[in-house]
Amino acid sequence: MFQFRRGSVIGVLIIASLGVPASFLHAQVIQIATTSIVVSICGDAVVTPGEACDFGTASNTGQYSLTIADRDCNADCLSFAPYCGDTIVQTIHGEQCDDGNNVSGDFCDAVCQNEPFPTSGGGGGGGFAGGSFIPAPDASVSISGKAYPNADVNILLDGDVIGVVQADAGANFFFSTSDVTPGTVTFGFWAEDANQLRSISYNTTFQVAQSAVTNISNILLPPTIELLSERSLDAGDPLLLSGQSVPEVDLNTVVNSEHEIISETVTDAEGFWDMEVDTSSLEEDIHTARAQFFTVLDGSEVSSGFSQALTFFIGDVVEGFVGPSDLNVDGSVNLTDFSILLFHWGTDGGDSDPPADINLSGEVNLTDFSIMIFNWTG
Repeated sequence: MFQFRRGSVIGVLIIASLGVPASFLHAQVIQIATTSIVVSICGDAVVTPGEACDFGTASNTGQYSLTIADRDCNADCLSFAPYCGDTIVQTIHGEQCDDGNNVSGDFCDAVCQNEPFPTSGGGGGGGFAGGSFIPAPDASVSISGKAYPNADVNILLDGDVIGVVQADAGANFFFSTSDVTPGTVTFGFWAEDANQLRSISYNTTFQVAQSAVTNISNILLPPTIELLSERSLDAGDPLLLSGQSVPEVDLNTVVNSEHEIISETVTDAEGFWDMEVDTSSLEEDIHTARAQFFTVLDGSEVSSGFSQALTFFIGDVVEGFVGPSDLNVDGSVNLTDFSILLFHWGTDGGDSDPPADINLSGEVNLTDFSIMIFNWTG
């Protein structure tokens, strides 16, 4: 494992190899620094920086364990193998629950099987009365995240709306429910900002644990975005963008072209933002603009996903074009476009024209489907 210190020459070369514009590199002060190298050997029974575990070659087999004490290590030493007590319900290994321990009498027994909890008997010893049981508690989910100040956040479970909660003035929202079945679930989230601009749908899939609270945090709705300038521009005309996001965070817009144009701003105290993008370097073609925000949570920098992609033109508008969701460019977004999207599902969508990867994320997935539904004309 190799770690490069910030400011090292090697670090700069790596940045250059990733396609960072030369103008960016020229603007940096290159500092000469030493390069710190850490060598880690998986299988020597020594846990070195970067390894989660290392019990030796013979024990790094990745096998499932019924106890925490006997848990195994994966062959790459980067994580533990599955075990009863890792808080993940390993249904493939026969687990019915996993409450993070190997203790019985707490609704989930020592080998991760469901168990009823006996009530205390009527007479003063505090022992359990034979045959008297109460059912294990329901599974529940608690979700927290950020949307837009005072916005109503719609919560969907497997495609159906199960609740609406209001974000506070800082754009924070919280939702909890016990109306959920243990197992794999997909939650979705969307909201409208103060100007009735709707966000794209944010979706996440995870395991709900049996008889436990599954906590999901850091759900970050992407910013809203709208085009204030004309859709058709001449090269050099300002591209005017605006929207709303979390208050007082860094926000970037990305305009696709031969080289991406990234512009930066900071949202105001109510989360509003606006930006003027220089289009002088854009060629005559169809372009898209997207936005995302950056903030610090629990000491780490995190970023939202991208907003929907707004389409604009340098040169004349293509007649009948209604946006990137119009995959066959016939002037409407309908079942034909949906069929094209399904054909390219799970791929990079690059061989369709325009690309089926509507938000240019590198994969045709639920986010592209959400954008298409948002722009649906029928």
